[in-house]
Amino acid sequence: MKEAFRTLTAAGWLAVACLALALILLTMCVADDRQRAADRTRQEEAGQTLAEGRTAAAQDASAIRDRADACDQSTNDLSRSNRDAILSSPGADVRLDPRLDDAARRAICLRQSARDDLQCRAMLNADP
Repeated sequence: MKEAFRTLTAAGWLAVACLALALILLTMCVADDRQRAADRTRQEEAGQTLAEGRTAAAQDASAIRDRADACDQSTNDLSRSNRDAILSSPGADVRLDPRLDDAARRAICLRQSARDDLQCRAMLNADP
């Protein structure tokens, strides 16, 4: 074996060096491809996580909007029933006044359970 190394010519050594360089380059290409594949996988996972987060946020916003709409509807219904009760009460000489709805809403907002509603807070803060 020692004799084989001694008998290599300059062209032989050049061929061995080229093969070694090709092997090194091939190894680097394989490692680079593996790294790119791992990066793509991480990006896909991050994109999926982001999409799931956006979906959850949209569902949360929808639920909040639905609860706010239900609260508004409840307040409107209660205000309407209070106004109707006032207008239909015996001996009440009440003319239909636009401030009547405001007074009914204010009465609803003064209850402890309704004070956390944003519209109630705004109304209570606006009225002296």
